[in-house]
Amino acid sequence: LHNHSKMKQINLNSTIRTQIGGNSAKRYRKSGQIPAVIYGESGEKNLLIEEKSLVAALKQVAGKAVLIELAFSDGTESRYAMIKDTARNPLTGAVEHVDFIEVVRGKPMHAVLPLHFSGEAYGVKNENGVLEIHEHEVRVKCRPRDLPEMIEIDVSALKVGEAIHLKDVKAPEGVEFESNLEDVLCTCNLVKEEPEAEPAAAAEGEAAPAADAAKEAAPAKK
Repeated sequence: LHNHSKMKQINLNSTIRTQIGGNSAKRYRKSGQIPAVIYGESGEKNLLIEEKSLVAALKQVAGKAVLIELAFSDGTESRYAMIKDTARNPLTGAVEHVDFIEVVRGKPMHAVLPLHFSGEAYGVKNENGVLEIHEHEVRVKCRPRDLPEMIEIDVSALKVGEAIHLKDVKAPEGVEFESNLEDVLCTCNLVKEEPEAEPAAAAEGEAAPAADAAKEAAPAKK
């Protein structure tokens, strides 16, 4: 349960956006610039990021926790950030706007990390079991430099009837889990044998009129 991939970092250049508002946003997008905002301790900044580099960055970030170093055209010091929200065009899927949240160097930060389950459970391999995933992410607290991209959980020792709780997972160095340690992350359950389809359907057909008859009979009892 100890394999954690270390944090990746992506660098993005941004231009400070001077005009704010609907029409200007459209104009910017036409010229291949995507409007963005970074929120955080150092205050808010309205930015423009080149669409090509933003799309490439979003591909690298997908499904992982990744820190982005944003450089600014106005010469102020670059800031670390994480993507908080991405607005896309409902028809084309093109990115229209991005919100970044600032991450302060050296200060503890809160993040939500994806859980990645690896290996084949013993119960699946040998006991006719099926792996059921109950949680797909976990809340953590750590310094930016200790942020892993994901938490990897090896399920290979899991037998039928067993579960992996968050408390069974060793947190990477410098990372503290903030989700409930009793949370069940995954279980291995016996595959239920499905009954033959036809008798079940017939039984349902018989049950329905009986239920209706019961409904009609109910008022009569009053």
